[in-house]
Amino acid sequence: MRIHHLNCGTMHAFGFPLDDGTGGALRRGHGVIHCLLVDTGDGIALVDTGWGMRDCTAPSPGVRQFADIVGCSRDPEETAIRQVERLGYEPADVRHIFLTHLHLDHAGGLPDLPQATVHVSANEVQASMHPRSLVEWRAYRPEHRAHGPRWQITMPQGGRWFGLPCAPPIRIGETEFVMVPFVGHTRGHCAVAVRMGERWLLHCGDAYGYCRQADPVQPYSHPCGKLMEALVTWGFRMPRRHWLTLRGLLRAHGDQIQAFCAHDAHEFELSSG
Repeated sequence: MRIHHLNCGTMHAFGFPLDDGTGGALRRGHGVIHCLLVDTGDGIALVDTGWGMRDCTAPSPGVRQFADIVGCSRDPEETAIRQVERLGYEPADVRHIFLTHLHLDHAGGLPDLPQATVHVSANEVQASMHPRSLVEWRAYRPEHRAHGPRWQITMPQGGRWFGLPCAPPIRIGETEFVMVPFVGHTRGHCAVAVRMGERWLLHCGDAYGYCRQADPVQPYSHPCGKLMEALVTWGFRMPRRHWLTLRGLLRAHGDQIQAFCAHDAHEFELSSG
């Protein structure tokens, strides 16, 4: 089994931390769209996809507007399909995609990999197809599912993962994947745990957005202040109760679990390094 950390969309949004850990409300910082490529020994599995080729070359107005707001150049070379090819694989080798949620910056690559089975929570599919608010309507893009994805709907309940409720583990080749619900940012938001022998990677999606929010040792302090954080996450809630859960999880099991979120560039550099 081999795991690659992919940045599928560099961002320079106002309020993001800078590379030195500082930041400001009127300065553009540095963020990523952190995805995983897992060579399971029985095909490739992705955790989230970031932007797709159409998002980069012929974006819909909704995608273009969001990308402009977060300062993303929509570079085709950062798409998952291009990075799969650069690593020596064929797009058809991608057999499974696990999604933390279906927001446009996490699921844009689905049309590029139509043969893959897409694992996602039932509540998330329901939210994307039947949005209840303007925020949901803008964040879920119909063009990302117009090809008819091969959904594998999960019910994230019935199991336990380090004491947290989860869906039953999904074994693929040499590893297994576990969907762990962290609802709030979206109706069906999940973290995705990937087993690596005796250790686990935990892709937390947008359960938090800045590394120190889940840090089990250092107290939380956002470099741009809580007011700016509230503004940049308005409508896309990152419930603080999940930060407490993750801190407790990492305090108790930090020797077995490496956690990271979708957009923190510092965590991406540590992981990919």
